[in-house]
Amino acid sequence: MENPTLQKVKDTEKLFQGYEIIGSQLARVTALRKKLEEQHMTVSVIGQFKRGKSALVNEILGRKILPVGIVPVTAVVTTVEYGDDSASIHFSNGKVLETEFDDISEYVNEQKNRDNHLNVTKVEIKCPSEFLRHNITFVDTPGVGSLHEKNSQEAYSFVKESDAVIFTLSVDSPINQIEIEFLKNAREHAAKFYFAVNKTDVVAEKDLDAYLTYCEKFIAQIMEKDHVMLFPVSAKTGKGIEELKQAILKDLSKDTGRILCESAELKLHDIVMSALAQVTLYRNALSMTGSEFDKKFEEIKVFFRQLHDETEGLPAALKASSEVCRLHINDIQNRLTAKVKELFGIDYHYELDENISVMKSDITAAVDEICDSLDKTLNAIFMHREENTYIVSKRIYKLNELVRRLVRMRDEYNNNNKD
Repeated sequence: MENPTLQKVKDTEKLFQGYEIIGSQLARVTALRKKLEEQHMTVSVIGQFKRGKSALVNEILGRKILPVGIVPVTAVVTTVEYGDDSASIHFSNGKVLETEFDDISEYVNEQKNRDNHLNVTKVEIKCPSEFLRHNITFVDTPGVGSLHEKNSQEAYSFVKESDAVIFTLSVDSPINQIEIEFLKNAREHAAKFYFAVNKTDVVAEKDLDAYLTYCEKFIAQIMEKDHVMLFPVSAKTGKGIEELKQAILKDLSKDTGRILCESAELKLHDIVMSALAQVTLYRNALSMTGSEFDKKFEEIKVFFRQLHDETEGLPAALKASSEVCRLHINDIQNRLTAKVKELFGIDYHYELDENISVMKSDITAAVDEICDSLDKTLNAIFMHREENTYIVSKRIYKLNELVRRLVRMRDEYNNNNKD
C-alpha cells in the first residue's frame, strides 16, 4: 500500500498540471514528490548571524570547507552532498562555475560579494564526509538579523526547503526576538529540530548550565512542546559535536520516513495556500477592463521587441558560443518571469535550460520563440479578446472548481491540526 502522504502529493501534482497560472507551485509539488520517492532529507543549519553556523557545519563534516570570519560571511545558501571533492557556483542567469574550495569565499563572503551583487543563487559542494552518506543534503544558510537584508530573505526562503533543522544559538548572547520569529517561521515547514548551543568554550560550566536551563524552557514554549533537547557544542574545540551528529544519524536511520512525511505535509499546506493566493490574484486580474488588458499586452509586446533587438545585437562571436546562448536564454526567461509578475501579478514558471528547439541554430529565433509562446500562453490564461462565451464560461467553471478543491484541502489540513 502506497504511503498516504506520497499519494496526496501525487494527487496534488496531477491537479496542478492543468493550470498554467500555478506553474511555480506545480514545480514545488513535483520536487516534493521526488524527495519522498527518493527518501532524500534536507538538513539545514539556520539561525541568527554570527552564531558560528559555518564553523559548526565544518566540524560536523570533519572538513574545514566553508569560510568563517569575524564579520557576516555567508551571503548565499551553500548545499553539501556526498561525493568526490568538488565545488560549483550557480548564478541567476543559469551559469555554473566550477571552483576550488579555497575560492568559495569569493562568492559567499559578504565583504567580497556584498549584497550578493554577483547574483549567486547557491553554492553546491560535494565531499566524501561520512555524515553525508545517509542520502541527505546538508545546508549552510545566511544568518538572519544582520545589516544585509538579502541575507535574511535568503534564509527565510530556504527554510521552506528544510526537512530537519539545526537551529544554532550561542552562549555569548541570549535568544532574541529575531531568533524567536525565525524559529516560529521555521516550525511551519520543518518536521525535526536540533538545538545547538554554540561557543560553550567561552563560559564557565556553572554559567552554561544556567543558560541551558533558561533556553530549554523558553524554546519549548516557543515550539509548543513539553520538552526540547539542547546540544551544547563548541565549533572551535569540537566539544559536543559528536553527540549532535549521533543524534541526527540515529533519527536518519530510524525515522527518515516519518520525518519526511511530516515535513511534506507542512510543505504541501504551504504550497496549497500559495496556489490559492495565486488563483485569487488571477481572478482579480480577470476583472480588469478591456482597455487595461490592451495596455498591459501592448507593454509586454514592447518588451518582446526589446529582447529581440538585444539578442539581434549580440556580436557574432558570442552567438556562435553554445554556452553564451544557453546563458542568454536563461537570462531572458528570468526577465520575462519578472515582467509577467510586474504586469499581471502572476508567477510564470520557467525551468532553466528548458529545451528550445531552435536554440542550437539561431539564438534570435530562440528568443522570438520563447516570446511567442509566452504571448499565446498569456492570451490563453486571460482569455484576451476571447468572444466565445462557451470557452469563457468553461474556463471560469474550471477555475472555480480549482478554488473549491484548494479550499477543501486547506480546511482538511486545518481540521487535522485541531485534532
